[in-house]
Order: sequence, then C-alpha cells, then structure tokens
Amino acid sequence: FMKRLFDPTGRFSFYGPPTDVKVKKSTMVDGNRLLEVSFSNLSQSTNAEIPRTALVVATIPKGTDNAVMLVASANAGRWKKGANVASKTIVDSFSAIPSPKTSMKIRAKDRTNGASIDF
Repeated sequence: FMKRLFDPTGRFSFYGPPTDVKVKKSTMVDGNRLLEVSFSNLSQSTNAEIPRTALVVATIPKGTDNAVMLVASANAGRWKKGANVASKTIVDSFSAIPSPKTSMKIRAKDRTNGASIDF
C-alpha cells in the first residue's frame, strides 16, 4: 500500500515524491489494515516541504485479488485542529464488497484516439 501511495506517480507526488514517510501505527481491524502515516510533500507555491498526516484503510474483498483503499489526510496544522477526528470517522465507515455477478458482456472501449497500437 505504501509503495503505491508514495511512489513518484502516487497520490501525494504532484511536485515530487513525499519525504520522511513514517508509519506511526499499523493494525488489523475487522479484516481491514489501518495505517497511520506521517510524511512531507513539496508545495508548488512556496517550494517548501509541508508535513502531513494520513489514515489509510485497505482491504481485499472476498472473491477478488485486488486491494481497495481509502486515504484521509490533512496537513499537520489541520490534523491537530480536528481533522484527525473527521479522518477517523471516515475510515471507520469504510467497507468494500464485491459487485454482484452478472452475465452481461463487457464491450471494449476504444481509448486510442485513432492511434495504431502494434504489438
């Protein structure tokens, strides 16, 4: 989970990969992995590193091999002023279940914009 969130193309890598990534807490709750993470990311306007805190909850729904995760984060100042409580409420409400099975066929959608793809 951490690699996907904090790699150079991850959620928090708009102006460079985050630095000082630390997992403060990691627990399993009702089949969900709950992580509390601190990190710093680069601000475009000030070119300074902004400390942030995040709660990450992830699970692998039954019948699938894919992980589903939810991230709630805020900068360190907002985290201390109550974003931690709101984030905890959000991640506590997380659940992921597989969609119902269907006999419908999936139509491939052309996303090449007319470009030729040779293999």
